[in-house]
Order: sequence, then structure tokens, then C-alpha cells
Amino acid sequence: MGQEAAATSNGAGASKPHAVVIPYPLQGHVIPAAHLALRLAERGFAVTFVNTESVHHQTARALGADDPAGCDVFAGARSPASEGQEELDVRYELVSDGFPVGFDRSLNHDQYMEGVLHVLPAHVEELLRRVVADPATTCLVADTFFVWPATLARKLGVPYVSFWTEPALIFNLYYHMDLLAHNGHFKCKGHRNDGPSRSPLQLLLRR
Repeated sequence: MGQEAAATSNGAGASKPHAVVIPYPLQGHVIPAAHLALRLAERGFAVTFVNTESVHHQTARALGADDPAGCDVFAGARSPASEGQEELDVRYELVSDGFPVGFDRSLNHDQYMEGVLHVLPAHVEELLRRVVADPATTCLVADTFFVWPATLARKLGVPYVSFWTEPALIFNLYYHMDLLAHNGHFKCKGHRNDGPSRSPLQLLLRR
């Protein structure tokens, strides 16, 4: 679902900064990344939003689309809501995560994660080499959960921004995991007698 034609027709990309936004292929990561893509477009960026085919099909079904292949979740953003409102330059691209759309990613979680780590980067790199016309005006904005975007950015000579899509509380928990373990809130062996046995923090960490 390339958007090269749209980019050519409106003349975008010649002088605009270009952000390629790549969310982690889980719905809870895709939604914040989509919000960021729209905010960047509102501020004058040309944005290429990269989704996996599997997440796209889930989203299309949720939107009630009869044909997922023809569903463009950003079509509304490219249509001004009122007269005088500028059309947002958001292009929507799909890549394979290495598995068929019908593959059960929940049932085969470990295999899927291996694909995200080792197969998805090759498909993303192929796409980037097609959509990055000018490295000097392009930046890669990718989910912090990925481990490979920095390598791709170096290959292409573009800046890389790591985007954290989860709440700040979750980031704080990850960042202080060693402190949480040291104080017995995480990986605690035995029963603690200095506080509630099942605090909200412990319940959260045990999920």
C-alpha cells in the first residue's frame, strides 16, 4: 500500500522534513505511534507510517473494512475536515513481519518474537531504501522495544529517535528494576513482613 503517487501529486518531500515512524507490531504500541505521526504532520512533517500486514488486517477488521487490502487508516487525515484546513502529508506503508497474515502470533509467541527480531528488520530496510529519498531531511522514529533501528539508521545515514510508547510509570519501573529487586518488590523469594503482601506495585509486576 505505497503512497508514492500521493507524495508526487502534492509535491511533498522536496523541502519538508520527513519522519519515518515505525511502531512495535502490537496494538498498544501502534496507537501512540499513530498519534505521534499525526502531530508531526500537523507541524509540517511529511510522515511515512510503517505498519505490519498482520496488525493492519486486525485494524481493518476492527474498523469494519470489507477489504483490508484497500483500507488506509490515515485516509481521513489527508482529507481536510474544513475549508482552509491544510491536508496532512501522511503516507501509509505495510511490511511483512515474516509470517502469513493468518499465522497465530499469540499461540506461537516465541516464534513470532524471533521473526520480529531477525526477519522484520530486513523488510523494513527494504522499505526504507525505497522511501528515504533524502537522508539529510529524513529521520527514523522507531519504538524503543526494537533493538535494530539504530543499525538501520546508521546504514542509511539518517538520524534515529527512540520513541517510548508506554506510560511513564512503566518506563520508571523498567529503569529501576534493579532497585525494585534489591528491595524485594520484584523477584522476591519468601514472604515479606514489612508491608502489604500484595501491594499494587507487586500485582502490576506479577502480570
